[in-house]
Amino acid sequence: MRRMPMLLLLCLPLAGCSTPFERLWAGVAECQFDGLSLDADTLKPGHPDLAGFTPYKVNNGFAWYRTRTQLGELPISGFLIPTSTFEVHALFIDAPIANARQLLLERYGDDFSDEARHQAGEAPLLLRDPNNPKRSILDCTRDDGSEQETPEAYEGEE
Repeated sequence: MRRMPMLLLLCLPLAGCSTPFERLWAGVAECQFDGLSLDADTLKPGHPDLAGFTPYKVNNGFAWYRTRTQLGELPISGFLIPTSTFEVHALFIDAPIANARQLLLERYGDDFSDEARHQAGEAPLLLRDPNNPKRSILDCTRDDGSEQETPEAYEGEE
């Protein structure tokens, strides 16, 4: 019985333990999210790992969060998730677009510049933050056929 805990300790590094933030955004490379939303009426998170984060603003179908964390080597300063039926998820990367592209390429093997894959909902699109040239936005927006003006949704991120 004494060997069982030691065996578990040896296996933990091999299992690739992830943080709650990494688990929330595990599907970002394919824009596939499992419950990454917030109920607008109750403010109940759709994913248990989201309970560790508090939005600083909730309106117009979106919840904005500030954080100082990493997704691999990507420095993350915040994120945006839906509080409605909109399929919009965004990560605010605290790096200029050229640096962010390189970090994404190293982590995912993709720089997320393919607009056709983005429009098909198959991959995010890396954008310059229109409000801050020292930041980038990794945008996962699924087109549901309705008119959405997602770039304005990012105006709330400072």
